[in-house]
Order: sequence, then structure tokens, then C-alpha cells
Amino acid sequence: MAITDLIFNTIVNLLNQTGYLGIFLLMVMESATLPVPSEVVLPLGGYLVSQGRLEFWSTVAVATIGSMVGTMVDYGIGYYLGRPAVLRYGRIVRFSEKRLETIEKWFAAHGKSVVLLARFVPLLRTLIAFPAGIVRMDVKRFLAYSAIGILVWDIALVYLGVLAGQNSTAIANTLQAYFLPLGVAALVIAGILVYRELRTQHD
Repeated sequence: MAITDLIFNTIVNLLNQTGYLGIFLLMVMESATLPVPSEVVLPLGGYLVSQGRLEFWSTVAVATIGSMVGTMVDYGIGYYLGRPAVLRYGRIVRFSEKRLETIEKWFAAHGKSVVLLARFVPLLRTLIAFPAGIVRMDVKRFLAYSAIGILVWDIALVYLGVLAGQNSTAIANTLQAYFLPLGVAALVIAGILVYRELRTQHD
């Protein structure tokens, strides 16, 4: 059995047994910067939707709520415990000081709207919560920007799993064919929103 088939069967069996609760917990872990890739979990959730075992919008809702809970964990670490605690936690999840410094520079250069933009960038999409907490970004704005980006991301990945339908190879092919244009479109939309906010701040 190929490793991709093994991963596919393992996660599908797990989600078959745990259903929406499994998706919720996995997405909490992913957004809390634990090594659980939404790029695998959500398309396989979509696969179960295509099999009639889960419902599309319920899957999206559960995944989004789980992601919001997870991202508030990281935000809270930054907000209440500060940079030293972020780095201590980072060592556990292989999040280096150099990577944090890179994200902090990006955050400082582009402003707080970068929270929305980062939600469409793999790797950065979960890590952005740390500097947002460290600089004590307004929690309502953080939640609003995060919710928009997370919801779009979750819808796209679950839908790709539904399109793929029958097997892990189809899911991989669908991701390759559709994820890049979807990602570009999402980045363009996010860029427009960031530009509009920056103009508003300067007027």
C-alpha cells in the first residue's frame, strides 16, 4: 500500500468514526499550530460529503468554528503571555524564532489587515495569530478578519474534496488543478480589501 493510500485510509477511517467532532478537533489542533494540515483534513471531509456520510455546510461550519477556537489559543498566548511564551510554545511545535521575526516584520510592514491576507497563505495562515496577540490587536477585528479568511479557505478545500469524489488520487489531482487559481483569486480579493482599508486609514 502506498503511503498516500495509507494516509487517506487512516484519516477517512478516523473521520468515519468521529464525524463532525473529529473535524472540529483536528481543525482546533491545526489552527493552534499543531502539525495537522487542513489541506489534507478538509478535502477528505469533502470526500465523505460526496459519499453522503457528512453534509457540506455542516462540515464547513464545524471546521470554521474549530479553526476559530484554535486560532484564539495562539492569539491568547501572544496577548496574555507575550513573545517569550510564544517562543517557548514554538519550540514544541517547531516554530522557530527566525520564523516569528519574519512574520513580525511582515505584520509591521503591512499593518493589521495582514491577518486577513495571511489566512490564504499556507504555513503563515495559522502563525499570524501569534504576532496579532503580541501587539494586542483588537480582538473583534482579529476575529472578523480571521473568520473571513478561514471560512473562504474551508469552503474551498471541502468543495475540492467533494469534486474529487472517489479516491485519494482524484483529490490530489483536483487540488493541483484548482487550488492555485483559487489561491490566486483569494489573494487578489484579500489584497483589494487590504488596499481599501489602508486608503481609509490615510484619508
